[in-house]
Amino acid sequence: MNTVIIGAAKGLGLCLTEQLLNKGFHVAAGTISQTSGLLALKEKYGDSLLIFEADVTNEKQIEEGAKKCSEFLGKIDAACIVAGVLLEGDRTNLLHECDITELKKTLEINVAGPVTAVKYLFPYLKDGANVFLVTSEGIGISNCGTWVPCYALSKTAATKACGILNQSVQNVNFYAVHPGRMNTDMGRTTAQIEPEESAAGFCRLLSGETPVSRDCWYIDYKGNKMNY
Repeated sequence: MNTVIIGAAKGLGLCLTEQLLNKGFHVAAGTISQTSGLLALKEKYGDSLLIFEADVTNEKQIEEGAKKCSEFLGKIDAACIVAGVLLEGDRTNLLHECDITELKKTLEINVAGPVTAVKYLFPYLKDGANVFLVTSEGIGISNCGTWVPCYALSKTAATKACGILNQSVQNVNFYAVHPGRMNTDMGRTTAQIEPEESAAGFCRLLSGETPVSRDCWYIDYKGNKMNY
């Protein structure tokens, strides 16, 4: 199976890359930095892994990276866009107090980033391919909170993007996936699970072991329906 992971440097993305390789899949791993973890996987799995530059704020780099994925994999069976950011000021500021520069950066990475990745990967996706965007549980319009407001806004928009994409095309399926509250740099203060557990769920989603349907496109990492 041919898979693409964007945001593979650490945390969920790195764990997912390793688990897919362990299943015998070919993986193109997009990253803003070639971390020791990724380099160790390249040494272990060799030609089964492509590491390519993928800063989702750099449109030209994503376009070139998508071409490299195609040259390495051929048609792509599944992709997962993990890349995202939760900036420090967003942990303490209310929305009306936020640093607008931080808000713009959060939206650029968490919303425009996945859409950019989808735009340039789309020509290389196999008919029936599944694309998973990592979003969040905190996207509901009716249950607004005040914590990490820029992040919440961005993940709501990214989740909405999946619904719009599913309405736009019929030959590729898009899913917004809540990864769980993971023990990573981004989510350590509210962690309930380790990234390895979330990655195992995503691995089952990408491989088809956990069946999914575009009729229920907002799900958690176990494939369970999430509430809007």
